[in-house]
Amino acid sequence: MSERELETKLSIGLKQSYRKLVEQHRRDNQPLIFCENGQVTYVDPFTVAL
Repeated sequence: MSERELETKLSIGLKQSYRKLVEQHRRDNQPLIFCENGQVTYVDPFTVAL
């Protein structure tokens, strides 16, 4: 497997994981929780683009 093929597969996997995470939080009506620069942020999953 070449480096380019590996990068492509990893990118596809990350996109699928992201989509499933957002869909799950939408189903459960739970906020997404992010931490950036030590600050915790709650985001409405319905405002996040898929």
